[in-house]
Amino acid sequence: MPLVTNNISEARAAFASMEFRAQAAEQSVVTLKASLDGLSAAQQQLTKSVGTQLQYTTSQAQINGQLAAQQASQITPDVSLDDFIAALGLAVALGEATMPDRAISSVSVTVQSYLTATTLADGTQEIGFRLYQPELGTPSALATTSFDLTKLAPQPGTPTPRSMYSVLQDKQAAFDNQFWSAFASGTPPVEPAPQIVVEISKVFANIGAWSFPYLLQEATTIAGLETTLAGLLGSAVPASKGTAYTAVVGALNTLTQALNPANRANYVAGDLFALTAALDATTTIANMLLP
Repeated sequence: MPLVTNNISEARAAFASMEFRAQAAEQSVVTLKASLDGLSAAQQQLTKSVGTQLQYTTSQAQINGQLAAQQASQITPDVSLDDFIAALGLAVALGEATMPDRAISSVSVTVQSYLTATTLADGTQEIGFRLYQPELGTPSALATTSFDLTKLAPQPGTPTPRSMYSVLQDKQAAFDNQFWSAFASGTPPVEPAPQIVVEISKVFANIGAWSFPYLLQEATTIAGLETTLAGLLGSAVPASKGTAYTAVVGALNTLTQALNPANRANYVAGDLFALTAALDATTTIANMLLP
């Protein structure tokens, strides 16, 4: 189309085309402005969100740091050094108790753990072990602690402690004697001596699971049966021997009550030795009652 024309129709067509283009351009400007406004709003929202997230991250880092510091200041041992050594000694004594003809003279142990120091109420420091946990650091920070426990020989003139296995064997043999079958109580009558023999058989059958609480429970049962026997002896034995048997059975009952879990929280090897000796003492006197 020519730029200059005397034809009115051509002029009108050119003007209409130019007006259409102008309107299209205006529409494009409106659309572009709307897009720019949307992008500006999104940018403001993003900036605000980033600022909020940064503030939260900074605040959370401070909180985490405070929690870590609190945890570090509140670390308590899983077991104290004294309790660990006592438990180790009892474990060795229990192992030895299952062997009638063997003795464990020494044992060595190495432990990898954190070492802790706790201030007790009296102001003294208690050293303890804290086993590795991920929140406490890397395993490379673990300390290595070694122990050697050695059994001391008894004083001259003092009998060597016997093993629980041997003591129970002797007790089972003593109460398997026909002499004890004459003593029964209850209706129908129940014979305590054969029950002792059966109870000890149960203990031997469970020897792989011996623990001090288990042996204490069985010793308490045996002490109850021997108490019944002591009350049934009457004139069947000399009064002095009957009194002696009643006394050692009473001592066994007193010991089992003192060692009851309701009265004791922790046990040591000495408790096992005392229980073994008390069971052995009642067997010694019971053998003296045999005709």
